[in-house]
Amino acid sequence: MTVHRSTAPLMGTAREWAVDLVVAVGIGVLLGLMGPFGSFFNGGAPVRIAYWVGSVVTGMAVIGWLARLGLALAWRRDWPLWAVLPPIVLIGALLQGAPLRLVAVALWPEIDQLVPPLAWYGQCVAITTPIVLAYYFIRIRPLARAREALVPVAAPAATVDPGAVLYLRMEDHYVRIRTEHGSRLEMGPLARVTAGLSGVEGLQTHRSWWVARRAIVGVERDGRNLRLRLVDGQTAPVSRASVAKLRAAGWLVAENLT
Repeated sequence: MTVHRSTAPLMGTAREWAVDLVVAVGIGVLLGLMGPFGSFFNGGAPVRIAYWVGSVVTGMAVIGWLARLGLALAWRRDWPLWAVLPPIVLIGALLQGAPLRLVAVALWPEIDQLVPPLAWYGQCVAITTPIVLAYYFIRIRPLARAREALVPVAAPAATVDPGAVLYLRMEDHYVRIRTEHGSRLEMGPLARVTAGLSGVEGLQTHRSWWVARRAIVGVERDGRNLRLRLVDGQTAPVSRASVAKLRAAGWLVAENLT
């Protein structure tokens, strides 16, 4: 089996990170000259610029890392991408703001009395929010669209017996085809591979899963979440949008719940 390396790695390329950090330096210099949140009165311009450059660069690194992890989590859990933005803002502001306050107090001790920790965190949230939104539209959203729309022209059709397929599972830009005899990877979106399984009784249970009915040995419930137990010991997630479809097909009868 030959698999080509993805041209759009989830954690980003070195060039993307270099561009992001250069932009962060520029924003930091601008903020150092402007002196927002009262920092204009904290010493001379060189100190302010150094402080804000360091702040924005570390913030960009933290936000970039969190945003891409959030994207991976949204794909795995079948969540809309916007749902992970508020946690990224709140967690990113905390991870950046706590050590940043120590640096600021070391440079300007009066900040410890003038700006309480909660107010400091609020300022960090105010700065982090536009950075997260910009990062989302510039980096994350295009990456998500590229992943969902990827249809390689030269990719060959799946050469497996449809009747032997147990389930399909997305893995980055590839579909893992699990059969009775093993598994293989096929490059392309899930819909392209499922198109060749029209004669097989199966359903798409999740954005990244398709399951043949004969592969199911039971259904597990974890609170409001459902998962299908499969013959090879794996469990396939069931998105909330797919529950009604599976129930109508008779896949979720009460006696199968464990």
